Amino acid sequence: MYFPVGWPKRVSLALPGESANIRHICCDAVKILVAAVGDDFLGIWYANPLIPIAYFRRTEESLKQFGRNLLIVWKPDSRQLALLTSEGALLLYQLDFDANGSGILMQVDPPAASLKRDSAELFIKENIPRLSLRELCSVTLGSVITTVCCISLSELLLATQSCELLRLQWTQLELAENEQELPALASIKLPTASAGQNFPPLGNDSFVASLEYSPFIGGCAAVFSDRRAAFLIANNLKFETDHMHGFWVQDVEDASVCSVNHKFRLLAYGQESSAVNVYAIDDATGGLEFSHRLTLTENVLPGSLGAVNELKVESRWLCFGCELGPMVDCRSGAPSAPLLMSTLSWDFGLNVDLLKQNPLKLRRLEWSTEGYQLFMLMKEAENQANNVLQLQFVKSALSMNPCMTANPHILLQGDDCLYINQGNNLEETYGGNKFTFPSSGGADQPEDDCLELKHSLNTGSILTESKYWTLLQLPLNYASTNWPIRYAAIDKDGLHLAVAGRTGLAHYSLMTRKWKLFGNESQEKDFVVSGGLLWWHGFIVMGCYSLLDRTDELRCYPAECKLDNQFGHKLQVRAPVISLNVFRNQLIVLTADGIVSLFHMSKKSAYAIDIECAYELDVKSICIHPACIVSLTVTNLKNELKPQGQQQDQAETIIVNVCGRILMIQRDANENVPNTLLATCLASCVECFWLSHTLERCAMRDCLWLYSGAHGMRVWLPILPPGRERREQGGAQRLHSFMSKRIMLSFPLKVYPLVILFDNVIVLGVENESTLYTNESASHFSVPFALMERKSQIYLHKVLRQLIKRNLGYSAWEIAQSCRALPYFPHALELLLHEVLEEEATSKQPIPDAQLPSILDFIREFPVYLETIVQCARKTEIALWPYLFSMAGKPKELFQLCLQSEQLDTAASYLIILQNLEPSVVSKQYATMLLDIALQQRKWELAKDLIRFLKAIDPNEIDSPRSSMVVNVKIAPPPQVNTQQQVNQNADAFNMVLGPIARERSFSTTVTSNLPKDKQAAGSGGGMAVTPIGETSSSGAPSVVRRRSTKQRETFCIDLILQRHARQLLQNYKLMDLGYMCAYLDFHLVTWLSQEAERTAKLDDFACALQALHEELQLPSPFPPSGKDEFAQLRGTHRQAGGGSSQTSESGYFSLATPNGAATQSPQLQPSIKEEEELQHSSLPILKVRSSSQLSFDNFRYRRLYSLPASEDDLLADPLPEKLSIKLRYLLQLFIEANCTDYALVLSILLQDAASISRIVNVIIRSESVNSCKRTEAALKQLSQWTFEHNGSLYRGFVMTLQPHIYLLEQYIQSLGDASSSSSHDASAGNDLTADSAAVLDNDESDFVPKLQQANGNQWKTDLMPAHQRLTRHASLESNGNAGPTSGGSAQSTPTQQRLLRQNSRDREGCRLM
Repeated sequence: MYFPVGWPKRVSLALPGESANIRHICCDAVKILVAAVGDDFLGIWYANPLIPIAYFRRTEESLKQFGRNLLIVWKPDSRQLALLTSEGALLLYQLDFDANGSGILMQVDPPAASLKRDSAELFIKENIPRLSLRELCSVTLGSVITTVCCISLSELLLATQSCELLRLQWTQLELAENEQELPALASIKLPTASAGQNFPPLGNDSFVASLEYSPFIGGCAAVFSDRRAAFLIANNLKFETDHMHGFWVQDVEDASVCSVNHKFRLLAYGQESSAVNVYAIDDATGGLEFSHRLTLTENVLPGSLGAVNELKVESRWLCFGCELGPMVDCRSGAPSAPLLMSTLSWDFGLNVDLLKQNPLKLRRLEWSTEGYQLFMLMKEAENQANNVLQLQFVKSALSMNPCMTANPHILLQGDDCLYINQGNNLEETYGGNKFTFPSSGGADQPEDDCLELKHSLNTGSILTESKYWTLLQLPLNYASTNWPIRYAAIDKDGLHLAVAGRTGLAHYSLMTRKWKLFGNESQEKDFVVSGGLLWWHGFIVMGCYSLLDRTDELRCYPAECKLDNQFGHKLQVRAPVISLNVFRNQLIVLTADGIVSLFHMSKKSAYAIDIECAYELDVKSICIHPACIVSLTVTNLKNELKPQGQQQDQAETIIVNVCGRILMIQRDANENVPNTLLATCLASCVECFWLSHTLERCAMRDCLWLYSGAHGMRVWLPILPPGRERREQGGAQRLHSFMSKRIMLSFPLKVYPLVILFDNVIVLGVENESTLYTNESASHFSVPFALMERKSQIYLHKVLRQLIKRNLGYSAWEIAQSCRALPYFPHALELLLHEVLEEEATSKQPIPDAQLPSILDFIREFPVYLETIVQCARKTEIALWPYLFSMAGKPKELFQLCLQSEQLDTAASYLIILQNLEPSVVSKQYATMLLDIALQQRKWELAKDLIRFLKAIDPNEIDSPRSSMVVNVKIAPPPQVNTQQQVNQNADAFNMVLGPIARERSFSTTVTSNLPKDKQAAGSGGGMAVTPIGETSSSGAPSVVRRRSTKQRETFCIDLILQRHARQLLQNYKLMDLGYMCAYLDFHLVTWLSQEAERTAKLDDFACALQALHEELQLPSPFPPSGKDEFAQLRGTHRQAGGGSSQTSESGYFSLATPNGAATQSPQLQPSIKEEEELQHSSLPILKVRSSSQLSFDNFRYRRLYSLPASEDDLLADPLPEKLSIKLRYLLQLFIEANCTDYALVLSILLQDAASISRIVNVIIRSESVNSCKRTEAALKQLSQWTFEHNGSLYRGFVMTLQPHIYLLEQYIQSLGDASSSSSHDASAGNDLTADSAAVLDNDESDFVPKLQQANGNQWKTDLMPAHQRLTRHASLESNGNAGPTSGGSAQSTPTQQRLLRQNSRDREGCRLM
């Protein structure tokens, strides 16, 4: 729970103005004063700010007589220090405080006004005491003193070189004269080895080299000079010889240092092999029991790092340094403490060998105030004057306040700041507003009654939220006198925080972003928070000690009003509070006298709370000392199941963590108070625990979660009977009472858990990372910068695997069913399958009871079974696939199941499996099958990937089986005959079946055929090969291009599939799907349409085609029933909208009308446009009014020449949505380029674009094809008849504008005579169809497309033609009605055109040839 942040700071603790290496650093009992010793001096520093207070330099005579300084020991009251020298002498120093109480800092502003401090931040409000240091005496014994430790408030324990332990009083040292030799008779001599003695055998030269005492253990951890480790214990604190005995530590023969964890009663021994062995005290025998071993894994740094130089424990955390420099921060309260941080994992650069040139070679370590700083002494170097580094740490709020396990937010506390990670709660703080104000009501006052403005939050899951930290700096007014932060708490909603420092408290609101402090500073200084801090229904609950009344109290302050004692609630308790926790409306408090008290809390109003004691319980019988209780809580958790309908709000069980052992204290059957005699040990070696009693309707409710270090997480969950059995019994009574009702499951974790999100089945933690900013050794930033990152891990698959392993599949199924709504539930099943597969498939030993079949059967119960199998296989080595598919099923069968269940994306993933396990011909066959289905279901992205997959298959491997791996017999394909000898590889034989192929793919979508439509139809009907577009044979006969590569054959097969599907879409009038297919799959639509102009692209019933297009686009019917007049509705709507203009718009896709009347250039149809966008509109189209500047030129011509009445129906705007209109105009452009006049005519009518129809009619007339003219005339007449037969048709007004075109076609057909004579003219005029069409389109574009767009390069292919080949417009009309041919136009007219001109010149006034 301790994480470094920032850069390690290099500090100088030597005398001012000097540079010297520090030998040892030691902090006093309260971690406020820091003592640093050099070879000849002793300095006292203040912790924050780090400034010197007093110094003492030894004389030369003292150095010669007693040697240089080695280590320093504080007296618990911080008034004296004992200094051990290299010659084995003990020097005693006295620290005197100034009686006046004045500090050492005199903050005086300079006289210049510009230099005066105006901000309070520039003043140091901390009163740093004035101290003086003097030497009292020097003590020498008959033997050299090797080490010293403090065992009580008044005694020291010394170890000598003659293997003696000496117990001395601090007062004895004070009364002794200078250089007084104390008699050795007062010492305790450790006898040598003998059979009848209680002490272990010792050598003649052996002595105690390292010693540390723990009052909770009642003994000392010792390391002897011969590298053996021992545990020394006495029956009393006198350490008399007759009452002492010791234990050798097994399996430790190279011990170097030792340390003690007081909270968990653990002894740690560092070894020369850079490992640390941790031992616990066996309560039954009093001996040592091996707990765990701390080592660095090979992924950090392989090899040995030398001897462990230092072991330091802060609260429950162990930090040790090795000879080669690594510093590791580990938890020693677990069966195997996890590695939280190692400097060997830091980023020191690319060319730094940490084994040879480690920048941090640590020799000594010392924790500072509350564990927020760590002093690190490096080995002396020639180029380094200061060898002290100070590393800043932040720690989890759980380390000091275990009651924070119930909150779903990560809260880390620094010395003067807080780090919060709570997902998207901050972003949604102001989501909804709810205004409530307080009233003078009594007990019926609602709980959310408050003074401030309330905000109803929608606090979502923090699973997928950002990993950024919210940093809250402690207010200067509070931090300046109450540094550092001791307790921190956050409420369940993540809206309020509370902190407690040296005295008083402060709280922060994330809604208002303001801190609240005590208005009366004296009230803030009158109490000290102890035992814990928590939130309950808007109140801050804490245990504290009143400095004014000298009593221990429970206090509650409301968060909605100012901090003042008049609003607080006080309840006096009998002893100091050690720990507290809350469960619903019940508060449990542990005091230092070993009494657990349970209180009932009730909220009277927004400012008042009532606390009543329910009962008290003595727990001294289950612990050595109340301080050994790590945490406790009260819950309704019981060992047996609860009856249905029973109220579970009342607490029934107390759960206590005593030195890592979880004890459950339940109520007696006849009593309402829990009995300690009924305490049950659930688990041992546990650091912290969580309860999931807040879940609703979940199979994992009422579970106990235990974290046991590197051994991972353990969960104690209930075993629920089947639902039918529960309904029949109607209670908690089981059919078989001997069956277990709960089970303990264990699974590993990769992160240290700080928060468990039970609803999301995920664990949140924090990991350290580092980054290097510069490699300059002289820079302060040459060391890495430490960072923190939030990590998460899913544990659902871990629990499911353990249940399935124990044949509890029904419980696993219920848990999985409750988690199916999670977005990562398929991923959890995939992890479940992957872990079992990796373990069993890579096992070298036979597995008698394989778990993979059970896992597959379990996953088969969920719809994501097929997806889970293929996703797991794709992330697993190919060598493991045979084992997987031998039990999961053959890939071919799974692929077929995917097709049956319409899971096309999953089926596409199976193609990767088939490609590696089967011959390429099999994967090609299944990919082709899937491509056909994907095209039918309009899965364009999938179809695009499948086409790329098919093209990537090596043609040389089509007929060759896979030989790169050994396939399991169960899934191996059947033996095949050599098919290469049976298949004729001749290209002519292939052409005979599929037809001669002489077409190459074109990369231009604007290429059109130069052949007339009639000749194209005749050529295709005669069985001749199609000449490649853009190529002509010199002899005029069609040529056949033989396929010379298998790659071209594969591409041709794909083209056949696409063309077949495009033909189906065109036959079913699915033009939008055809457009998306063209856009996504790079299908050259123009080239294909030019070939299908006289086949699929030819319409027989134009009215049905128009009706089908309306149904596809979800538009109103063009020919509604007589009883429904949608056109009248639109006309009425238009009258209400007021005004309008002509409906016809400018022709072409490149010129679009916008509501403001400006022409905009439309983009090409891209796949990013969703095909559902144009379909989401109402049945009645939206009216859009166009300006008068966009009136069609041809429309006015026709109305002027033929005097057509202008009805209000013509004033309707374009009924199509804008995006849909863009796509339809783009398709119209493609159909016109491909000479598909039938569909182009239908699209023009759908768009109500008279100009486009005029262009199409001109193209048909210029082709001189009587059949085309008759078909077009019949189509227009049919549409006119259907329109006028249905009164509500939307096209009535528009069809009236088409009458001139019908008349023009009639006149042209009459001019050509009967049908028999016209067929010969069609054959001779068909050669010029393409050129005439391009010329007409070019002329029309000059009329209707703005010049700006032509300048931008949007010209048609006619720009490539010579000017003398462009034909004139055949029979278009001008609005001014002037007759006369244009210059150069009549010279190029054909005889048929001249005959038509002479025939119609007298009947049609205002017409002329162009």
